Amino acid sequence: MPRCLTLCLFLLLLGPAVPGSGRELAALREVFSSHGTTFVDLRVRASQVTVPLRDYGDGAVFVYTGRVYFYEGVASLPGPVIHVKPGGKLVLRLLNDLGKQMYAHSAEQLYNFHGVNSTNVHFHGVHGDPHVDDVFKAAAPGQFMKYELNIPKKHLPGLHWYHTHSHGSSYLLLMGGLFGAFIVDSAKHDTLASLHSFVLMIHLYRLGISKLCDGMTMESVDTAIGTNMSSRPRIVSKSGKELPLPPDLFLVNGQHKPTIMVKRGEPTLLRLAFAAGSCYLNISFPKECRFYVAAIDGVPLKCTREVKGNWLYFTTATRYDVVTICGRDGEGKLPVMLARLGEPIFYIGLSPILPKRERRRSHCCHPEELTFPLCFRSRDAAYLTAGKPTFRRDISFSQSWIPDPKPYYGIGYGTDCSPRANSTTCFREHFSGRKGEVLENYHGFVVPLGATVEARVFGDPTNSTPHPLHLHVNHFVFVGFTPRKGGQHENFSMADFGVFPGDMRDTIPILDGQTIIRWRAATFTGEVVYHCHTLTHEDRGMMTSYLVYSSAVGRAGEEPNVAVDESVAKRNAARRLFLVPAIVLFLCALLCALCGWLRANPPQPGKWARKCKDLLLHRCDEVNQAELQPLRASDCS
Repeated sequence: MPRCLTLCLFLLLLGPAVPGSGRELAALREVFSSHGTTFVDLRVRASQVTVPLRDYGDGAVFVYTGRVYFYEGVASLPGPVIHVKPGGKLVLRLLNDLGKQMYAHSAEQLYNFHGVNSTNVHFHGVHGDPHVDDVFKAAAPGQFMKYELNIPKKHLPGLHWYHTHSHGSSYLLLMGGLFGAFIVDSAKHDTLASLHSFVLMIHLYRLGISKLCDGMTMESVDTAIGTNMSSRPRIVSKSGKELPLPPDLFLVNGQHKPTIMVKRGEPTLLRLAFAAGSCYLNISFPKECRFYVAAIDGVPLKCTREVKGNWLYFTTATRYDVVTICGRDGEGKLPVMLARLGEPIFYIGLSPILPKRERRRSHCCHPEELTFPLCFRSRDAAYLTAGKPTFRRDISFSQSWIPDPKPYYGIGYGTDCSPRANSTTCFREHFSGRKGEVLENYHGFVVPLGATVEARVFGDPTNSTPHPLHLHVNHFVFVGFTPRKGGQHENFSMADFGVFPGDMRDTIPILDGQTIIRWRAATFTGEVVYHCHTLTHEDRGMMTSYLVYSSAVGRAGEEPNVAVDESVAKRNAARRLFLVPAIVLFLCALLCALCGWLRANPPQPGKWARKCKDLLLHRCDEVNQAELQPLRASDCS
């Protein structure tokens, strides 16, 4: 009896850290708004995670020790799905319940792994205030943070995600499980809101030498962080034997190769996110179904786009809303494949084919049949509108100036970042922390609120795997790409990576060549971060920021001296030259008119006083007569 009791207690303790069965997809926990406000309490703790595996033999599990979110006392991998409403508010409280950090402090820690038990939250893809979504703040072990994030009223509905973003530990903690889905809900009348949907957070564990993924393995990260908690990843059979590890292990919502159940002929919305800090995916969908993209990176398309060739490309952090319709073809479970690996990442399970009579009976209960391409109303938002550029910037992702093996990573400014000392053509730096309000720290990247920024981003000639660029706060429009002659991607186009001109994104791969993007510095002022979303690069220095300032306020009575488009500067100067004399002339004319009236009507204080007295007596008499009127009426009755 005591043994049974001990075993039951052990299973109860282990249970919360087991994400799912590895078969049919288990539902994620969800948090919805109440009267416009969403309240979430998350606690970060160390936990042993156990994931049942398919195709490794009956009872085989993947086991590792990681830092995960606990929601309402239960371990959650990924974290709960957080829902907010446009015009609403998120109140998120984060408690860091991890142990002490044991690593050597040094001047080089800003471009090395450090603070591995410190954490925070970044709301990836959300158009939010950078003073709240502030990745420079972090909670050390035992500390508490509170986020109060207001969602703009005009924020478009869409799928985003939240994840840890403390510099020095982003890769380790995100890849270990500190992430979750973040959904800005749509209105009830939205066509897609009525569809049955699945939130599918695709994530992975780097375990060995990979042909598909960059980034460090869990074992190499364990070595880099030294005496801190080791993840010790392993695959264990039912008998307790350790099995060989694959190079990469992909999961969906913490489950290995789960199955989602879809009704034939009924549109279903797949909300896909690649929640990772390295790697990219080519996902191949089964030919028995039709697939239509309705949103990318949380931004709804004006009309759905059919998935050509049944494949989609994901760089790190990419999200797609995909409407799926499966017909009578196909039986059982259809695999959704990782194209380059040739293995399933999840399955689409089809409902059985019903007899004709039952099909007619069930059809009346299905959502109204949709016609594709499906177009939507009110898909524009002012904060996403990028007009004619008023500010231009050159950004270089080239790492050719950093010696191999790379001790750190950096970002350059300018067109020529060849390996030599900083010059007028290029300034280079690795991450140096918060820049704050000191304008000199931004090397000219200071933008007035509301300006449209156009950036030429130059890729890395030293790496065949593109660096993924992510901008906080504002999405950007992909304008175009020109490959470098003789470069790593001379024979590629961005269409090969699933990115097309006019697409609105928050993260794209930067190929060897010149990529042009454009965005509006809308709604919010403050320090805005941008970085490489290969987080082993970001943790080691490939992150920086620019400043958005309010043009109405300025600083010490003066606006910062920023580089703007020459034609715009000339127009503004001409307007000022016209406006100042016009105001002076108007004031002079008003003063002359006032002087003329005073001459024609000289002031007579005694006369004014008599007029005021007569008016006051007349008013008092009127009041007395009004008060007596009801009494006279009653006497007559």
